[in-house]
Amino acid sequence: MVLLPLRCLFWGSLLTTVYPEPRTACREKQYLVDSQCCNMCPPGEKLVNDCLHTIDTECTRCQTGEFLDTWNAERHCHQHKYCDPNLGLHVEKEGTSETDTTCTCDEGLHCTNAACESCTMHSLCPPGLGVKQIATGVSDTVCDPCPIGFFSNVSSALEKCHPWTSCETKGLVKVQAGTNKTDVICGPQPRIRALVVIPIMMGILLVVLLLSACIRESPGKVVKKPENKVG
Repeated sequence: MVLLPLRCLFWGSLLTTVYPEPRTACREKQYLVDSQCCNMCPPGEKLVNDCLHTIDTECTRCQTGEFLDTWNAERHCHQHKYCDPNLGLHVEKEGTSETDTTCTCDEGLHCTNAACESCTMHSLCPPGLGVKQIATGVSDTVCDPCPIGFFSNVSSALEKCHPWTSCETKGLVKVQAGTNKTDVICGPQPRIRALVVIPIMMGILLVVLLLSACIRESPGKVVKKPENKVG
């Protein structure tokens, strides 16, 4: 009875040695083919033939205009991206066998997505809003409301909010308050007009003349009698 388990263990070990379990996983930078782990092709190369028991994986370099940017078992390289000028694109960096071409947008445009497949116009900040961050080739304009004391009266992709004019520093007075869309309006210091000054001066002069006349005709004034001459 003891021999039966030993026989089962023996035959199980023998079968495992002769017929091993098929491999299901390989190391990093390897791939599985026909239960055998083959080395992947490095970036910039594509697969030509899988490995055999004594022969390593066969790879070849990607052709001009193609690339592969990772370790791979690909039989075809990827085409470089085309920067279409009709979409406002131009080449920022040429591609290699290991990297794709990088596109960017023309002046005044920015990419519509992370892959920069097309471009669109920079947004304008309308009156009342100023530019917080100027647009780039990959990001749009960022606008911000003008705070109290500042204004913007134009639609622009470059202009920030401007401070209100200080009338006092110019020796002027505020005629109209500013808003987030308009500047303060200044005017000259208020002056008493000649039409007001002249009547006042004439009135004062008239009073002085009247007082003088009254003093001359005052009854307290002593009138000298003429002296009689002795003949």
